[in-house]
Amino acid sequence: MIILVGPVGSGAHELANELSGRGLTVADANKHVEEKSGLSLSDISITRGAEAYNKAERESSLAALESGKDVVVLSSGALGNSLEDEKGTEVRAKISELVASGATKYFLTAEAKVLMERAGLNVPRSVAIGSPRSTFLTQLKAREAVYAAEAEKVDTSSGDWEALALRITGQ
Repeated sequence: MIILVGPVGSGAHELANELSGRGLTVADANKHVEEKSGLSLSDISITRGAEAYNKAERESSLAALESGKDVVVLSSGALGNSLEDEKGTEVRAKISELVASGATKYFLTAEAKVLMERAGLNVPRSVAIGSPRSTFLTQLKAREAVYAAEAEKVDTSSGDWEALALRITGQ
């Protein structure tokens, strides 16, 4: 099993699509939320609040990890905001169990400029709502240790999904 983790904009979904095109089965936690609830994670956040959003991320990520699929794409916040964050404990424990059984966890990341561009944060924003870019970078720094634990770090800045799939699979 290949487990893909990383911040918004890391390219996990694009890489999963490339791996799927190579015949690997994919479980995508975000798609699982949409199929189960009929709502996207952002809709859940807006209509039900942050706690419901975080819970949906964790539950769908656990379901993806238990799916038996070749490739698992986890929601960016499912592992928690730090190694001490109790909310991500169950997901992190499941990942550790799978890694001990032979799964490989990849921490996908890219240059900050690329991440923000892919996440749609590369345009001017009203200061009335605060600084989404600053919030994003603060969250990224806080979560880096969570993403990196038991993982091989992969820089996706190039956006060359074919080459990255080859690197991960060796084929």
